[in-house]
Amino acid sequence: MGGDALAVRICEELCETQGHRVTMMWMHDHELGASLARLGCDYHPHAPNDFDALKTAGVMEAVSIMAVSDDDRLNLQVALKARDLNPSIRVVLRQFNRTLGRKLEQNLPNCSVLSVSSHSAPTFVATALDPSCFYALQFPDLDGVYTGFSQRTAAEFGITGLTLPQAQAHLHGRIVALHGIPSVPPHHFFSAHDQVVVFARVEQLEATSGTRQMVRSEQNHERWARLRSGFVQRLRSLRSADPILARVIGVVAAIFVSAVAYFSVVMHRDPFTMVYFVLTTATTTGYGDIVPSPFGWMPMLAAMIVMVTGVAASGIFIAFVTSALTRAQFTAMQGLRQIRTRGHVLVCGSGNVGTRAIECLRTLRQKIVVVDVNPDPALIEASRARRVELLTGDATKDRTLDLCHVKHARAVIAVTDSDTSNLEVALGARARNPQIPVVTRVQDETFARSVARQFEAIQSYSTTSLAAATFAMLSRFPGTRGRIAFGDDSYNVGERIQGEVPQPPPAEDCIPLAVWRKGAFIHINLFEEMEPFDRLLFLVPLSQFKTAGPDAERA
Repeated sequence: MGGDALAVRICEELCETQGHRVTMMWMHDHELGASLARLGCDYHPHAPNDFDALKTAGVMEAVSIMAVSDDDRLNLQVALKARDLNPSIRVVLRQFNRTLGRKLEQNLPNCSVLSVSSHSAPTFVATALDPSCFYALQFPDLDGVYTGFSQRTAAEFGITGLTLPQAQAHLHGRIVALHGIPSVPPHHFFSAHDQVVVFARVEQLEATSGTRQMVRSEQNHERWARLRSGFVQRLRSLRSADPILARVIGVVAAIFVSAVAYFSVVMHRDPFTMVYFVLTTATTTGYGDIVPSPFGWMPMLAAMIVMVTGVAASGIFIAFVTSALTRAQFTAMQGLRQIRTRGHVLVCGSGNVGTRAIECLRTLRQKIVVVDVNPDPALIEASRARRVELLTGDATKDRTLDLCHVKHARAVIAVTDSDTSNLEVALGARARNPQIPVVTRVQDETFARSVARQFEAIQSYSTTSLAAATFAMLSRFPGTRGRIAFGDDSYNVGERIQGEVPQPPPAEDCIPLAVWRKGAFIHINLFEEMEPFDRLLFLVPLSQFKTAGPDAERA
């Protein structure tokens, strides 16, 4: 159930896998129907939130229903109605709210819930911190650590000359494959050019990446840069003072000097005493130790003028100070101003994916600068609490990127809702810092492939592509956490909770990765290392499930 690019992509994934007959139900759309016909997928052009439409689409005989529209409420309604019609049907839901999703999984049997933004955000973040990382996830979901898969040479990992156990101890990770083959001999000595796939916590992958060295060098300059910038900024603020305030100060100063000179002559006192007298008069303090009345009506009139001038000037000054403080507070929290932080991750866009990416970066204790045209109240509050630095502006503008100190950032994540805006941000950042890792969100897969071909330094991900394979596999594997590919095969990333007697997954040639045991993340090399009630993360080769050819599925 769903009619967007994600739903079509899921149908494509399912039709490429053995044992599936797929039907899509959505409002009538001629172009959508043509796309599904090319895939060999049935199409029922009916409103999904209707019992009769569900019956017509075959819910009574279906094995599973996947409600993946961008409307969380509609997805839940359709799923519950399908369960009313077919109590044994498996339910897979798309929901933005991860907390609600967990509650649904806990209370609705045979149900899996996935948030597209939460599923995609770890990959954006991990790739920004380690450009060789090609997939990341939180294990266990909501509660666990951020983990990722990275592919580099042994020299880049720093494990040249080490054996498998030594290399894994050095990396604090699990070496999954060597030259694309998921079988590494324990006594193999890694050469500098060996291509290695490593699974580890994102912090460990980051520690061996080239961006870490850049951050260390940036941090050495940060303190002095702040001191210099503070002095220069104060000088500039004097030059750019408000013209109205400048005129008021000029008029008040002229009246003050004239009054001091006049009273010094009339009252026959020294200038310093008259400065004191004029100041007490202008501020309406009035101690009474010096009075103008004995010298006639002219000094008294002059004193009254000084009083009125002082009261008016005080009101104007207080108004300007209040306005300046309010403006300064807004600018300090979210307005456009010069950022002096170094070694930060610049996040452009704070929508669904951007918000999840910020949460992930905060968990990983990264310095964060966020740019958004219309930040939501939660992000503004985070800025006030100094958890992030927020700029309210357009990241596609060169001036905004300059203010973000992009020359000294460690990475850029562009996840606005516009593909072209994300590309513009990426190109602008690379123009200012040719070495900076840039990760962009590109929803259109054709456009994403074009970007990858023309701009090799920019890494692009589509949330649709990242999530579609996971949704498709959830229809038959409840513990699916994602899909990766290396060598000549693709692999399902699965999660499985063990009982009192640990059992390996039922599929063939599975590869153990790690377990979550009593609140600890532990790598394992063999399924025999599992203990009762472990939460297991593993890989399943998908070649055993693929169709033999284009006509096999139809047969």
